[in-house]
Amino acid sequence: MRQITEEELTSVNPIKVVGDKEAKLNSLPTTKIECPKCGNNEAMWWFLQTRSGDEPPTQFYRCVKCNHTWRSYS
Repeated sequence: MRQITEEELTSVNPIKVVGDKEAKLNSLPTTKIECPKCGNNEAMWWFLQTRSGDEPPTQFYRCVKCNHTWRSYS
């Protein structure tokens, strides 16, 4: 079996799984909330368990206009 050289590893272009148009699609829900950075009134949101299991999850928001991300602790 032939071994791959370091030069061959670094010269490989990354594989693009989706096209540019599809990469911009978003399936996160949106809500009406003011972005603290740009003042836009719509953001995507999701929950993530950032602390121990007996603590409530953290809600994250991402502005659909400027992509600023912030969190809301429950």
